[in-house]
Amino acid sequence: LDLLTLVWQDTQSPLYAQRAAETVEWVLREMVTAKGGFSSSLDADSEGVEGKFCVWTEAEIDELLGSRAAPFKAVYDVTQFGNWEGNTILNRLNSMEFLDDAEEARLAEDRVLLFAERLKRIPPGLDDKVLADWNGLMIGALATAGDTFDRPDWIEAAVRAFRFVQTDMTVDGRLRHSWRDNRARHPATLDDYATLSRAALSLYEVLGDTDYLDQAKTWLADVDAHYSDPAAPGYFFTADDTPSLIARSKHANDNAVPAGNGVLVGVFARLYHLTGDDAYRAKAETLIAAFSGEVQRNFFPLSSLLNGSELLQSAQQIVIVGEASDAATVALRDVVRRVSLPNRVLTLLAPDQALADGHPAAGKGLVDGKPAAYVCAGMVCSAPITDPAALREKLIEKPREPSP
Repeated sequence: LDLLTLVWQDTQSPLYAQRAAETVEWVLREMVTAKGGFSSSLDADSEGVEGKFCVWTEAEIDELLGSRAAPFKAVYDVTQFGNWEGNTILNRLNSMEFLDDAEEARLAEDRVLLFAERLKRIPPGLDDKVLADWNGLMIGALATAGDTFDRPDWIEAAVRAFRFVQTDMTVDGRLRHSWRDNRARHPATLDDYATLSRAALSLYEVLGDTDYLDQAKTWLADVDAHYSDPAAPGYFFTADDTPSLIARSKHANDNAVPAGNGVLVGVFARLYHLTGDDAYRAKAETLIAAFSGEVQRNFFPLSSLLNGSELLQSAQQIVIVGEASDAATVALRDVVRRVSLPNRVLTLLAPDQALADGHPAAGKGLVDGKPAAYVCAGMVCSAPITDPAALREKLIEKPREPSP
């Protein structure tokens, strides 16, 4: 979802917008617990057969859609022999360009019919435990996508899940790794703290509520207190008071999910750019140095670390000052939503708020009573920008080549 959102900002592709919306629709329909957290996974099997719930045969499509079967089959790769073990996984890999509006509307009606029929099947089992690190990833993605596509309901779902983690997955002020049956279990891992801190910063950038910024700082203080290594830089995967450990591992290698140490590079970098506090820059640089030797051996699993390093060095800081409800503020905000800026760091500032002295935009505010945007690189900020078109031009302009 995060990647679809970023690429949609770059391409404005209706395909990516639709896929993002469908992904969120599935998550909110199938994976949300009663208290708002996100369940872990669905089984691949149902009735002991892999994929049975999701696949179709040509005969089923013909019976359900009748005269509409032929155009549907052509678009969704439905054939007599199927595309997977004699059945069909519906897909548009060979028909990715959108058809005309009328045909796309008919295909949507066809999918509704198939969905209603699928509801009659025995669904796969749901693993309804809630994992802190996976929820951090989902919350951050939902917040960013909700802001980009102007879907307040997605942001609301992200906020609800975040509140759930803060309350139900926190015991004596410390995060727990998993939750199920109204019980939080197992000490949190570094990944839990890292992805949830990143989620907190995502919500802060989207909503401008400093409570999220404060929560990220609190969680990172826990990381320093319980996961740091007094003998060497880098953080351990497990806390110092986790019971029954033979050894404590430390690495920055991404696997199916990003590694905590790699994510934290980006978190510290983002906090540095948001606050101007040089201590966070130093933490990011220490982590980069700790694992930089790994790049020479195998850089493939170090994407999070490398992306965080780039953010530290090349962030595009955008500060928008104005009342959130002011139409001029909203217009400036809309420009930022629709530009693909992988290294963007956004601060929404009310007129009565002030940035810390270390921030490059400290002291900057409204211009003749009008909302204004400031685009900063390093410690240098642009002149105030009040016109949305001018802000867009500033954001998409290519950086100047360094002098020889």
